[in-house]
Amino acid sequence: MIGLKRKTIKLLSHQKQWDSYFNKEKKRILSFVKDIHVEHVGSTAIPSIKAKPIIDIVIGIDKMKDFNIFKNQFIKLGFEYHDNRGTVHNKFFTKGPADCRTVYVHVVKYKGSIWNKYINFRDRLISNNTLAKEYQQLKVSLSKKYKNRDKYTKAKASFIKKVNG
Repeated sequence: MIGLKRKTIKLLSHQKQWDSYFNKEKKRILSFVKDIHVEHVGSTAIPSIKAKPIIDIVIGIDKMKDFNIFKNQFIKLGFEYHDNRGTVHNKFFTKGPADCRTVYVHVVKYKGSIWNKYINFRDRLISNNTLAKEYQQLKVSLSKKYKNRDKYTKAKASFIKKVNG
């Protein structure tokens, strides 16, 4: 299964198709947009834990001042830009209608602090099963406690910060 209604929380056991979906999306993006770096991040990139069935992708660009060039290319690829949900340093796109979001894309400076945090968090959880299971346990607990996805996401922040140091 891939896709989830906006603002909802549903955790599924890891599915191999998530990697395939990411690889197809990456290939499609790179065939259209040049000079970028594309990585699978978020819980769907960590094989040992449950995740919301939405593929998180981080795209690194060399200069954030060039973002508008990339913005138009992503829109042509069918991504929707959300100016109010990103920041100057982390631009945000979605794919899929609000009742079935399939992909989140974060555009950041390549090898900048945000890029490094996404990659470091993913890699630490992939390489440390104990840490990954601790994160999964937190996510399951929070998904029962909060029905509001914003509160759920904010409640995970201290764990993510701890892992990233």
